[in-house]
Amino acid sequence: MTEMSPLVSAIVVNWNGGTMLDDCLASLFAQSWPRLEVIVVDNASVDDSMERARANWGDRLHIVQNKRNEGFARGNNQAFAIAKGEWMFLLNNDATVEPAAITELMQFVANRDTVGMLACRINRMEEPNVIDSVGLLIYPDGVCRPRGWQEKDLGQYDRPESVLAPHGCACAYRKSMLDDIGGFDEVYFCYLEDLDLGMRGQLAAWQCWYVPTARVLHHKSASAGNYSKFKAYHVERNRIWNAVKLLPRFVLLMSPLFTLNRYLMQGYAAATHSGLSAEFVKEYSWWQLPILLTRAYCAALWRLPSMLMARRRLTQQRRITTRQWYELISRHKLDAIELALKY
Repeated sequence: MTEMSPLVSAIVVNWNGGTMLDDCLASLFAQSWPRLEVIVVDNASVDDSMERARANWGDRLHIVQNKRNEGFARGNNQAFAIAKGEWMFLLNNDATVEPAAITELMQFVANRDTVGMLACRINRMEEPNVIDSVGLLIYPDGVCRPRGWQEKDLGQYDRPESVLAPHGCACAYRKSMLDDIGGFDEVYFCYLEDLDLGMRGQLAAWQCWYVPTARVLHHKSASAGNYSKFKAYHVERNRIWNAVKLLPRFVLLMSPLFTLNRYLMQGYAAATHSGLSAEFVKEYSWWQLPILLTRAYCAALWRLPSMLMARRRLTQQRRITTRQWYELISRHKLDAIELALKY
């Protein structure tokens, strides 16, 4: 497992990671995989996380220093451009990876040339027996949620499985797939760009597999907060772009009804003090919700022409049948009740 081992480029996008970045990088440098380069893209952090990273790891780190916060999508694309590896391994700065994780991923994908994406088993840092993500599920209006989210880890996800897309917190992408379909869509900035990239890979006939032995621990939404206006705005805006770009025609036409159903479910969740909506209205006033949604819709509509052009390109380049496209959405569909009522 040396000369024939593919080089893996581990990428961390950092923004004020604090001591979490120390733990993240330490877990990468402790990997058993023999050929690994580590790239950190810093988005103009104002804390001392990068100073400590340079002091601790020195020349072992490849550092891209941005003068402003370029976001998760562009930050990773910058790393893709300089990475030398056959595989890109992405890790959030608020996550740590077990020593054998990258080895497990690379051993799984050996001789599987049509696999372009790998999803890790991600558990909560604070509650290691609780699942954070084992891949992504899609709701038929373009929003997504991690598969298995908040479930107790009782062995129900112990088998490798084909999944829709990996969670961007910890995952691997084949470089040849990125060369084929492109990297993250940078206008997303952050949130749901992992679903977009994963779906584009699927439409181009690249498979995604979940590898349960590649284990990661994650502080959930440590940077932006799980119930913040920042996150809610970007999720709602970006899911509209996902719908326009990625959904089959009939599902896209029906998506406003799915959205209305989701809003009703989330309103019920807020009124009954359950689900993420309830947590949001605890921190912010009810009247801020329509303002936030209006801003998100206006921003989404502003780029609607470019998203329609992107849809046309994806449709022309699609390598799976229309039936397979519909089956993909159906097989990995997220229920509105689960979306609204789970914390």
